[in-house]
Amino acid sequence: MNKIAILTTIMDALRAEFDTLQSTSQKTRAAGNDAESKAEGKYDTRSTEDNYLADGLARQAQGAAQAGAAYKDFSPPRFGPDSRIDLGALVQLTFPDETHWFFLGPAGGGIEVIYEGLPITVLTPESPLGRQLMGLKIGDSTDSPRSKVRSVE
Repeated sequence: MNKIAILTTIMDALRAEFDTLQSTSQKTRAAGNDAESKAEGKYDTRSTEDNYLADGLARQAQGAAQAGAAYKDFSPPRFGPDSRIDLGALVQLTFPDETHWFFLGPAGGGIEVIYEGLPITVLTPESPLGRQLMGLKIGDSTDSPRSKVRSVE
């Protein structure tokens, strides 16, 4: 698989996530500060809640931007048939009922992208599965979830 194209797809997904979160944050903040959301009584907290929500969305948008920046200059290494899994690896795992592709990236864990019709989930080395995969080779297994490394690219 073309890892550069996969990286581009991941960066596009992070950019779209940033745009969505930033736009939603701005709209929520505007709604919270609008004259129509002014408190109608001492127990009316709509405006305060809208602003807290806008703050949370803005923090998530900042996280998506930082994840995108982590990929800007990231150049994944090449992996051979005897290579150990490390940052930048594209890994195919076989589970009892299915197989799935994962990309071990520097950030953006949990993002799922579609490349050539295949779903690829981004893992970071800090995630539970990412931590288990680091250093494994083709044929090695993980315990939780139970899986076997089928391919490393």
